[in-house]
Amino acid sequence: MARIRRFLYLPGLGAALILSGCGLNERLRSFLQGDRDSAAVVRVGDTTYARPDLEYFFDSRLSEFRDPTNVDSVKSNLLESFIEEKLLLHEAEKHGVKADPAMLKAAMEQMELPPGRERGKQTQEGASELGRAVSESLMMEQYLHDFLLNNVVVAEEDCEAYYSQHLEDYVSRDVVHVREILVDDLSQAERILSSLKANRNSNFGELARLYSKAATAEDGGDMGRFERGELPEEFEKVVFSLPPGTVSKIVRTKYGYHTFLVEEQIRAHQQKLYEVRDQIQEKLLMTRQRGIIEQKLASLETQIPVSIYRERLGFNYVGTRFAPRGEDN
Repeated sequence: MARIRRFLYLPGLGAALILSGCGLNERLRSFLQGDRDSAAVVRVGDTTYARPDLEYFFDSRLSEFRDPTNVDSVKSNLLESFIEEKLLLHEAEKHGVKADPAMLKAAMEQMELPPGRERGKQTQEGASELGRAVSESLMMEQYLHDFLLNNVVVAEEDCEAYYSQHLEDYVSRDVVHVREILVDDLSQAERILSSLKANRNSNFGELARLYSKAATAEDGGDMGRFERGELPEEFEKVVFSLPPGTVSKIVRTKYGYHTFLVEEQIRAHQQKLYEVRDQIQEKLLMTRQRGIIEQKLASLETQIPVSIYRERLGFNYVGTRFAPRGEDN
């Protein structure tokens, strides 16, 4: 069950994933223009799904996938995910879940249309198909929220227990807050460094705004905070060796001449529970939700018949969870 996507664990993300894949692609264009092949490729319970349904689902999740050597494996995994969604949709319908009209309207209004096609001019069939896809996503989301995951909680003692058992996962590395001034000319860098020393570095931000050619100039040279290992090695050797409030020597790189000011330095330390409580709570919540959904899907797979018509898929199904059928079966 490791292939179940995160949107199935967390209510609120289902529609977002449907929408994210609704760009200017051929499947959406087919939906809006009503170009559909009605031959079933998958049957879940009494409901059949045609190849455009499946390809639309693939498009919304494959994104920029372009590796032909793994296409059968990837699409097989996605096919199983598609079936999982339809099994959950079956339960949503069983419980009488309906898509909220206001949410459906808002989601549909966010959909992108193919070039040259104005909103309101798509075919009736295309509009119906598109609305159905978004409606089903909202129904599954609502079912998860209201019925399957509605009582899942993570108590404070659960967070405390997890934290105490995983202390090594919550050790903060060295962190440094840095400003920079970058110029092209060494003599200019030296004059700036002299000015900084004379003013005890109090004019660093002003000089950065006046002379630095770095993208940080407008912010007074503020580069932000970095953990050890995030900066180029020649920078790290300098800035992590300086105490807070100290300006570095001039550092030459292919970009020019850098002068750094260390605003703050936080040494590696064991993070306190209050620092990571929200992170732990989310992790535990996702784990529990995942377990509940996996258990529910395992049960549904024994209750609801699933058929895959491999000759109509357009790829070779290499999975083992669902037994494929021939066209004549």
